[in-house]
Amino acid sequence: MKRVLIIAGSDSSGGAGIQADIKTASAIGLYPLTVITAVTSQNTKGVHRVHFVPEQDIKAQLDAITDDIEFNVVKIGMLGDRAIAKVVLDFIKKCNKQVILDPVMYAQSGGKLSEENIFKDLIKYCSLVTPNYMEAQKITGKKINSLKDFRTTAKEIGKIAKRVLVKGGDSDIDYDIYYDGKDIYEFKIDRISTQNTHGTGCSLATAIAGYFALTGDYLEAIKKAREFVYYSLKNGIPLGSRFGTVDQFALLRKDAQRYLCIKELISAYEQLKNLKIGKILPEVQSNLVYSLSDAEDLSDVAGFNGRIISVGDDIFTPSFPVFGGSKHIGRVILSAKRFFPQLNSAMALRYEKAVIEKIKKSGFVVGFFDRKKEPKEIREKEGSSLDWGVTTACRKLKNPPDFIYDEGSVGKEPVIRLFGKNPSDIIEKIRKVKEFYF
Repeated sequence: MKRVLIIAGSDSSGGAGIQADIKTASAIGLYPLTVITAVTSQNTKGVHRVHFVPEQDIKAQLDAITDDIEFNVVKIGMLGDRAIAKVVLDFIKKCNKQVILDPVMYAQSGGKLSEENIFKDLIKYCSLVTPNYMEAQKITGKKINSLKDFRTTAKEIGKIAKRVLVKGGDSDIDYDIYYDGKDIYEFKIDRISTQNTHGTGCSLATAIAGYFALTGDYLEAIKKAREFVYYSLKNGIPLGSRFGTVDQFALLRKDAQRYLCIKELISAYEQLKNLKIGKILPEVQSNLVYSLSDAEDLSDVAGFNGRIISVGDDIFTPSFPVFGGSKHIGRVILSAKRFFPQLNSAMALRYEKAVIEKIKKSGFVVGFFDRKKEPKEIREKEGSSLDWGVTTACRKLKNPPDFIYDEGSVGKEPVIRLFGKNPSDIIEKIRKVKEFYF
């Protein structure tokens, strides 16, 4: 396992600093070694007190690690004062490792964490520096008012550092600028409306360090780290009364959810086989899908490649479930989730008017759309018909649908679509309605 040595301050709220660094490194798959430079007393409202660890204790931490443990890359965050910066500078001059510096000067809430001028001597010994908008201005002594200024600032810092990533997240500029000493790379920022932003900068720098240790490529590491932080920010954790924190384990939770989705679909398919439902599938066949709870597109919806096919009473599928495995029913559940987020699973059944009547009498929530009213522009656009149909039906419903059906049109088979919170919910509903067909 690759190892990252993290030199940073402690955040009592757990959102930033060494706590964010440890969570980030662990989530990516690295082993974090730590040197504490300061102990801060802070919460979501602000920094109440900062205690700088005596420089001899910082040196002792560094000596203890280097005397016994190998590491692959160094990440530096909050340093505090000039004496601490000098100890760290002496260390990185002789450590012969790639060093990523996040020049932390202020907390998210605005509290001062480090002297503004202590990073300049360090920068020229670092492999990559990741200042935000304000920090970049402090380092260069120049204002940044435009994207052009961002580029100029990156190149100016790049004259000292080997590489620089100037972050625009705290500014009105919607770009991060990476300068590798030769070329400029611009990354568009996808803004997320959230107060849960504490730890963003720490997490990004540590993620870059981690991904560099894994890939050996800074550009690739930056791309992966930005994706990591975007998802962590999108799934931020509200804390206290002001700035909540990003969730560094959000991607791991998503991967765990993906595994459970696949596992449940496999189990559900076996149960469907035992139910002998072949004769209640439509002529166009069917699929069973299960989406992530926060699904955004078909890549977040698992289904069976090649569909579920009827063979008499039996069913068959040529593949295991995969994410993106069903475009047809996948679009159905994505459309329904926009109205009823608790719906995550769907399947298609054969349409019979008598079955619909029995379903309605049984107390299920039933939606309907008329394909004959489908607008021409929708009909002519690939993949739009079902989105339009399910959307049309859901707009008329106050509660999540159990079923949505249509009676078909020219070249379109009538179909009943079944919805549930999960595949088990789908199976229970099939058990109840199967008898309506015979």
